[in-house]
Amino acid sequence: MTQKKSITLDDLARMMQEQFSANESKMDTMSRILRAHTDQFEHIRDDIRDIKTTLGPLVGMFALQERKVEDLESRLEAVERKVGIGE
Repeated sequence: MTQKKSITLDDLARMMQEQFSANESKMDTMSRILRAHTDQFEHIRDDIRDIKTTLGPLVGMFALQERKVEDLESRLEAVERKVGIGE
C-alpha cells in the first residue's frame, strides 16, 4: 500500500499561483501575437485602399483611351473606303 503525500494549504496555494502565473504568461503571449496580426491586417487594408485609390482613375483613363482608339479606327476605315483603299 502506498502512502499518500499530504498537501498543505500553502502547497495548494503555491500550485494554484504557479498555474495562474503560467496562464497569465500564455495570455500575454497570445495578446502580443494577436496585436501583431491585427497590425499586419491594418497594413494590408491600407495597401488595398491605396491600390483601389490608384487603380480607379487608371481604369477610367484606360476605358476613355480605348473608346478614342475605337472611334479613330472606325473613322480611318470610313476614310479608307471613301478613297478606295479600304476593304
